Amino acid sequence: MDIIILLVVLIGSLGLAVIFGRYMARMIVYEKRPLEKTLGRVENGFYHLIGVDKYEQMTWKQYFLALIVTNVIAAVFLMVILLYQNSLPLSPKPGLSIDLAFNTVASFVTNTDLQHYAGDQQLSIFSQMVGLIFMMFVAPASGIASCFAFIRAFIRKEFGLGNFYVDFTRIILTLLLPIAFISALLLLLLGVPQTLDSSITVGNLQGGNQTITIGPVASLESIKQLGSNGGGFFGANSAHPYENPNGLSNVFETILMLVIPFSLPIAYAHLLGRGRGISILAAMLIGFGVMLALGLSEHNGLTGLETRFGSFGTTLFMESSLATNTGSANAALSGLSPNAIIGGYLGMFIQAIPGADGTGMMTMIIFIILTLFIVGLMVGKTPEFMSMKITPRDVRLAAFVFLIHPAFILIPTVVAYTSENAQSVLGTPTTAATYNQVLYEFTSASANNGSDYLGTSANILFFNWSTALVMLVGRYAPIGLMLAIAGSFTTRDRKEIIEPIKTSGPLFVGVLSIMVFILTALTFFPFLVMGPFLM
Repeated sequence: MDIIILLVVLIGSLGLAVIFGRYMARMIVYEKRPLEKTLGRVENGFYHLIGVDKYEQMTWKQYFLALIVTNVIAAVFLMVILLYQNSLPLSPKPGLSIDLAFNTVASFVTNTDLQHYAGDQQLSIFSQMVGLIFMMFVAPASGIASCFAFIRAFIRKEFGLGNFYVDFTRIILTLLLPIAFISALLLLLLGVPQTLDSSITVGNLQGGNQTITIGPVASLESIKQLGSNGGGFFGANSAHPYENPNGLSNVFETILMLVIPFSLPIAYAHLLGRGRGISILAAMLIGFGVMLALGLSEHNGLTGLETRFGSFGTTLFMESSLATNTGSANAALSGLSPNAIIGGYLGMFIQAIPGADGTGMMTMIIFIILTLFIVGLMVGKTPEFMSMKITPRDVRLAAFVFLIHPAFILIPTVVAYTSENAQSVLGTPTTAATYNQVLYEFTSASANNGSDYLGTSANILFFNWSTALVMLVGRYAPIGLMLAIAGSFTTRDRKEIIEPIKTSGPLFVGVLSIMVFILTALTFFPFLVMGPFLM
């Protein structure tokens, strides 16, 4: 039965990825799509409303600035809602403190969805439905748009990276919104509730009444998984029976998490060569397979697991969530085996097996650039990629992208202990288990993943402000650097030059996979020795 479930998830996600990947390829090069005239009218009306010239091409700086401006506007909108939700309709609740509100805004705008609050207890339906769900479209659309611009750099010269506002609008209206709507209907059929009522009263076995929190869960759950978001309507996230009622919903939500990250290599294959795209997808699948093998190598404990999913269903969901930087959880992390946690760390360290919507694909190409540079040094050749030379500046920027991540894990972890904020939450003495919880907190924040051990116990000034800073830097610094690399490729001559290693085929898949794991191990292994390896 476990093998059947695994095959359904892989075949389902990859099968849908073929369909969506072809559609995304059309979006990247602005080819006609199905229902182009109808979609065009809707989009043109929106462009006119916000005053955007859809034919304007942007440099990488303009594209990144447009992304930042759009995200800041959305962040301010959510901040106002969270601070003043007590004055807003639909089951108003007290507004959040400034530090918790800022942390939540930073979390959702960066596609992290780290939760230092219990959603069903501290947020109103208005805040969840209008604020958080809105941001769950904005954040992944920004990441996917960045990836579109990044891929365009390899197929067009002296023509800019596209128009962020056009990409952003088309991704939301013609990709995320339709899929999320259909997914919400399917989740509704599988038992996930969708209502504007904040609670229902039912009878219990003792003959009394019980009040149960409820709300528009299906609409949030669909974009939560599809958009690599992960923030749950309830404090228990996808372990709550209203978010994830049964084995079928567990499988379906796992497919939702994987489908867009797997679609982007397919789009890449349509535009830049089937061999190249399939090789990237194969490297992603190898990494995901290693994560899953680690998770399944040791049986999870009974504590913290949901019996309706079992050890295999829990592991498959959790490793998929961590591999895609979604961060949703159908079990308590404390219930997972040490090997499963190590597998999760691997996914968050690499961020590209397959990674989050958009940013995972971009990160994998960064690994390709670093791999070609290292292989070029080994064979004594100038590194080349897509008939273009890789310059020292490209390598420096790629190295910065790679090194930002460990820096913003290790430094805040050290500060948390030296300032004794970690001890104030977890107590003393410090053990491998408590160190692991702090390390995981900042790893999850830096990777824009969002899963964590601490939950509402981290709702203190230090963790709210520190993780907010880590999430913001972990999101926008790599995107800015990667767009800078893309901008340099748009100005570069294309010549048929022999690459130090052909970027397609089994040899390249093997070399790329090995280099990704070696770079990751050399950088992050010391982090794990003091925590998960000793648990």
